[in-house]
Order: sequence, then structure tokens, then C-alpha cells
Amino acid sequence: MKLMRALTSTNYKLCVDSLRADPRSFSAADKKGLTLIMLQLSLAKANDIYNQALILLKQPMEPILKQCIQICRDNYALAVFDLKDLIKYLVETDLHIAKTDVNSVISFSVTCEESFTEWHPLRKDPFKKKSDTFFNSNVIILCLLDLL
Repeated sequence: MKLMRALTSTNYKLCVDSLRADPRSFSAADKKGLTLIMLQLSLAKANDIYNQALILLKQPMEPILKQCIQICRDNYALAVFDLKDLIKYLVETDLHIAKTDVNSVISFSVTCEESFTEWHPLRKDPFKKKSDTFFNSNVIILCLLDLL
């Protein structure tokens, strides 16, 4: 876990908790293996938010809220696509492209969150907690990539 000390205290805790919860992290002792696990966890988070958006869109709601959720759905669909590519880039050790894609993935979660603050009155973001964790997980991944 010395690897994670380069992170802020909040992200350090998230990183340690995430890796401890995944039994693969005990056998993936190198930096690349731990980064791969974090990418796979991030992919699972993106899929979860995307699927939650699909479920919410089936419910009746005001048009502006529906538009916000559609923006999130579309952005998290892109995040899922990019995270799958990121895993491939990490395996191939193409770190430059991997870092670029992580920055894109981070921006997708920000775009989702901002969609709820652009309208007045403000709408409650149903993804807020998960989106914050997703964002921070990808900041961790970016830090880990810098250490490779």
C-alpha cells in the first residue's frame, strides 16, 4: 500500500478500501496489476451508473430532469467504452493514450453532474454519491498511471 501514499488522504482511503475489498489485489503485487484492478472497479461503477440511468429513464418525470438523466446515460456509455479501451492500453503499456482516456472519463462524470446545475430551479442529481466515487476512483487511476 506504499504505492497509494502519493494520493490525497480522501483518495488514499478510497483506494485502500477498494483494493482491500477485491481479493485479486493481494496477488497483484505490482503497480500495473493494482492499476488494472482499479480500472476494472471503475468500469463496474460506470456500468452501474449507466444502468441506473436506463432504469430511471423508464419512469415518468419532468422533461428537464429526463434530459439531465439522458446526458448522464450518454456520458456514462462513453465512459464504459473508454474504460474498456483503457484496460487494453494498460495491458499493452500504452500509457500516454491511457492517461488521455482517463482524463476523458473524468470529464464525463463532471458533465453528468453539471447537467443538473444548469437549470433553474436546480434538479437533484440521483447519481451524485456514485458519481463522486467514480470521479475519485479515476483520479486515483490517473495518479497510478503516473507512477508506472
